[in-house]
Amino acid sequence: MKSVRGLKCAMIAIVAVAVSAVLPVASVSSAGELKAAHFMPPMHPMDRGVMTPLSEELAEVTGGELTIRIYPAGELGKGPVQQYKRVVTGVADIVFGIPAYTPTQFDKTVMIHMPGLFASGEQATNALWDNLEAIEDEYAETKLLGLWANNPSVLITRDKPVRTLADIEGLKIRTPNPVMAEVVKAWGGIPVSMPTPDIYNSMNTGVIDAVMIGPSGIRSYKLNEIGKYATVNIPSAVDSFYLLMNKQSWDGLSDEHKAKLSELIGRDLSLRGAKAFYEAGQAGIQLARDSDVEIIEIDGAADADFRAAMADALDALIEKTSKETGTDARKIIAGFSGQ
Repeated sequence: MKSVRGLKCAMIAIVAVAVSAVLPVASVSSAGELKAAHFMPPMHPMDRGVMTPLSEELAEVTGGELTIRIYPAGELGKGPVQQYKRVVTGVADIVFGIPAYTPTQFDKTVMIHMPGLFASGEQATNALWDNLEAIEDEYAETKLLGLWANNPSVLITRDKPVRTLADIEGLKIRTPNPVMAEVVKAWGGIPVSMPTPDIYNSMNTGVIDAVMIGPSGIRSYKLNEIGKYATVNIPSAVDSFYLLMNKQSWDGLSDEHKAKLSELIGRDLSLRGAKAFYEAGQAGIQLARDSDVEIIEIDGAADADFRAAMADALDALIEKTSKETGTDARKIIAGFSGQ
């Protein structure tokens, strides 16, 4: 009996030690380190300009008690399309993503992409936060950390300069989203949809004649090597981006850590994202200039022609969006534009 009782005690002691060894590690792992996932290279402006500084600042203000570990280049799952799903399901605690890749989830947010609304990403970012009440229900399954925009797209052309509306006629142009595809069509061009990494070879071989892209993409995709002209102020669209946190991960933080993190997120963090894109865009345009790409700015008369040509297409898109989403798209867009 003694031996049996001793054996039982020994087993209980072993289990207790094992449990005590495991539980503190699990607690520290879940509460002390947040996993942040994105799909770009580690040196991308959004990593260097937004996520890495946020990680460093959070570690500093919490004395290292709460940290963010960044998983770049799709380490927690390839491609941008599933980013929203990854944060909702808890694959990652924090994700960077693009609302346009899941437009049915963010059908109001993506109205910020309406061409010709904004001259800068900073302006568009402030418009998002000024009108957050109109769109915040789209983020109800998550904790919204940041929401921002880049600068309007520029037009990089292979052989033909674009200074007027007539110059667009017949050009095969890679467009970044369905809205810009309709606009390019209204301008007389031929919209082409393709993944961004395919642009270089497609332009180089003449499959497309031009590309509309955020100016930071000039450097990222080496478009200065294959484009001869860049029209930089054509009335185009911005793209939007989010930084979201898993709701359970947020709820699991202590009140102190929630307060510390709250001080680092929101509009200020978002404007940092817009600034990072702006600086990367300016660097892209300068690289194009240094590579003897001709930088073109259209005049006021040409701008008016482009806007007049796309007006009917945009009206049709607004009406279609209102019917499909059951929202007053025109009212939301008017709010974004400050009208």
